[in-house]
Amino acid sequence: MVTVRRMETAAANLYKEKLIRGFCHLCSGQEAVCVGIKGGIRDVDTVITSYRAHGFAYMMGISVLGVLSELTGKISGCVRGKGGSMHMYAPNFYGGNGIVGAQVPLGAGLAFAHKYKGDGGVSFALYGDGAAQQGQIFESYNMAKLMDLPVVFICENNGYGMGTSQERSSASKSFFTRCDYIPGIRVDGMDIISVREATKFAIDYCGSGK
Repeated sequence: MVTVRRMETAAANLYKEKLIRGFCHLCSGQEAVCVGIKGGIRDVDTVITSYRAHGFAYMMGISVLGVLSELTGKISGCVRGKGGSMHMYAPNFYGGNGIVGAQVPLGAGLAFAHKYKGDGGVSFALYGDGAAQQGQIFESYNMAKLMDLPVVFICENNGYGMGTSQERSSASKSFFTRCDYIPGIRVDGMDIISVREATKFAIDYCGSGK
């Protein structure tokens, strides 16, 4: 967690110095989520997340140098400097995604691949509270339930969708109960142990064919 925070602090400084151009979406303060999930998943499981992807990129196997080089557009970056802040990839990590909420149906597709191959893997699809109103998210819930796909949808709620508070954007702020036919649990995203144990619980639940 300390490494991720320091990496993000370095990225913030590089952005202020205009050495990182374009967008730079930091996950500062959300380190327990990526570290806790990584502590709970297995080698066969897959992860896809939103545009705050730096922490997950590091946890899924990209070096700090690979992340910072990517942000500064260097060929030594994890995508040879062509992806930037929102497009980093590693084994079993299908990147951050710039279109709000677009990674959620892709995460359902990863779960379909797990089921099709019969490898026992579980897909983890993360999105923020700002994306929680997207229609494609509810469509993904529906398809996942219809096909009994091994996918865990995670709303990483930091209270704001960019600059808009959840109070202004969400009629209901109970994001974990949004899908009444898929069970949900609320987890303290600031508690690394809670995140890790919830991840293990979700994997066990999906492994039972649900």
